[in-house]
Amino acid sequence: MQILFELSKEHPTLPIAEIRACLKLYGNFEEIYHNGVFIAKGSVNLNKIAERLAMSFSINEVIGRDEEEFLKNLKLEGTFKIEDGNMEFRRKLGKKIIKKTNAKVDLKNPDVVIRVIENFFCKEIKKINRKQYEERRPSKRPFSMPTTMHPRLARVLVNLSQIKEKQVLLDPFCGTGGILIEAGLIKAKIVGIEIKEELVKACKKNLKFYGIEEYKIYNADMREMDLEADAIVTDFPYGRASHLSDKMEKLYREAFEKIASWLKKGKKAVIGLPSLKFIDTLEEHFIIEQIHPVRVHKSLTRFFYVCSKP
Repeated sequence: MQILFELSKEHPTLPIAEIRACLKLYGNFEEIYHNGVFIAKGSVNLNKIAERLAMSFSINEVIGRDEEEFLKNLKLEGTFKIEDGNMEFRRKLGKKIIKKTNAKVDLKNPDVVIRVIENFFCKEIKKINRKQYEERRPSKRPFSMPTTMHPRLARVLVNLSQIKEKQVLLDPFCGTGGILIEAGLIKAKIVGIEIKEELVKACKKNLKFYGIEEYKIYNADMREMDLEADAIVTDFPYGRASHLSDKMEKLYREAFEKIASWLKKGKKAVIGLPSLKFIDTLEEHFIIEQIHPVRVHKSLTRFFYVCSKP
């Protein structure tokens, strides 16, 4: 079966990177096509993947590359509706489907949703619940800051780390807990470090607000901690200015070394930094697999590095 992921296209690289990471977690697959959509073939747990994805709209079974192939391969019982195309297109295709299968149209509660995505004719398998990320946006939490990351991006970063349920994910600069919330909701064991006591209290209240009761949050300088993790996901502290102080650069270098000491061999760290100037320093400790720039506004871009420990 060929599976088509309908990309949100809200970022040029993150949606596809997220899908690849989740596919690696939950099955064996072969990537066969991506150009506006992502198509894979293999045996994967689509329920688990659908629960985790943030930058896709839906997961679909490809029935045909064109209308002729679609109608030839289509097997359908019960009711259906067609979700894409203009009314005339849906009317004509619907008549052909009824003639081929004797199925009936139900626009309110169909058994099957037919999708036509980038000229691929599909049956919808799963709709991604993207609304949940808006419902968890920072302004709806007990505590947030202007720099707090949107939960959709936080979830993508957690997914890029390829953390599994019950494994330990650590955020050494956890702030009010945005990354930890998303990791906790997928049943990872979460550990956070935050040097500011008021943010530690805020983080704990935010976690409890979302029903996350099992966590470890340390009020400490991360450079003084000795821990172990299956994945590390964090957005480093930095100001709006493009030039970092010597003190901040020293923190970065020491933090990279500490993160590398915590991370298990072969596991991943996803690290948000304000520039590309740290590539050489990161490569002293990690293999850099991906870099994703995310524009915050016209004067600030974050760079998210996906690294693995050799």
